[in-house]
Amino acid sequence: MVKSMVGKIVRVEMKGEENQLVGKLEGVDDYMNLYLTNATEYKGEEKIRSLGEVVLRGNNVVLIQPQEG
Repeated sequence: MVKSMVGKIVRVEMKGEENQLVGKLEGVDDYMNLYLTNATEYKGEEKIRSLGEVVLRGNNVVLIQPQEG
């Protein structure tokens, strides 16, 4: 399911974080580790900061959803 979102913009919610990350999903492995490019941190709809390339550890990911718009 998640591999079908590779190449698309996604919103990711992390365990223990109130902020969410939005970026282009470039890769995912069997452990659900995610590689995002052009990642931006948001609090609600407010942009907090641009992060660029990030790798997210799979056991900290709570939710991955396609970004609309």
